[in-house]
Amino acid sequence: MEAVANTARATILPTAPINIPPPSADGIRSQRLRDGRELRLKLSAHCVEQEQLDPCAVLVYALKGNAVVDNTGYRVTGQAVLDVATRAFLDVSCQSKRGGPVPS
Repeated sequence: MEAVANTARATILPTAPINIPPPSADGIRSQRLRDGRELRLKLSAHCVEQEQLDPCAVLVYALKGNAVVDNTGYRVTGQAVLDVATRAFLDVSCQSKRGGPVPS
């Protein structure tokens, strides 16, 4: 899930210093996992609210997308919390649910 969380960070802050390749023209990011398998991920992030978490103001993003690893599809959901002043991620949590094999 580390690769998905890093992709979420890069989706929200494209200029952040995260070593993630840019998406292709169709919005899919492709990267190698630590075990050598390829992850293909299309993820969207939508700001759903701004909150005050003392002492900082934060933006809360909803994450949603699809991933493919070894020809198996997954539905990805999650949430990211970003400090408005520092642009630091306070939390990024992602979950995946197997969606079955991907047709060739």
